[in-house]
Amino acid sequence: MSSKILLTISVVVISLSGCVSVPEVLQGEYVNVSPAAAKVNHDMNLKVRWSGLIIHTINKKDKTCFEIVQTETRKNLRPKRVIPKNGSRFLACKAGFLEPQAFDKRMVTVTGNLVAYTKQNIGEYEYEYPVVKSDLIYIWRKQAPINPVFFRNYASFSTFHCGYSFIFNYCY
Repeated sequence: MSSKILLTISVVVISLSGCVSVPEVLQGEYVNVSPAAAKVNHDMNLKVRWSGLIIHTINKKDKTCFEIVQTETRKNLRPKRVIPKNGSRFLACKAGFLEPQAFDKRMVTVTGNLVAYTKQNIGEYEYEYPVVKSDLIYIWRKQAPINPVFFRNYASFSTFHCGYSFIFNYCY
């Protein structure tokens, strides 16, 4: 192979390898249990790391709680945008006031301790939520839309910038 092709392949591989790394603040040891599995035995005081979509924010006198629908995650822990039909929900609470609009419909990864279970209604259905006392609520950046021109011409210029990504139209 020519050196030009090897250089191009190297740049692409290095660029893509940065996309699968787990953000440093989310690294660590956590119990591998889902919200649905935790509800079966009412497990308590577990250090968990769960991801999903915030669907509702509840501001209370001394804390803010987020109702989150759990989703599967990618290798880098980014939540997938697909909500399973048999998905599970959980509450993540953090001390103090947090602006609801900053979190509305955002994909997040939450770390903290599983401290309680509470029942609330979803419509007329009584649902039991695991409650996480959050030490971190990691908001994932919104992904840029895929630009079909990129795939046709292998190059695209955009005013959208995302973190340290070297690939146009990709955000992590």
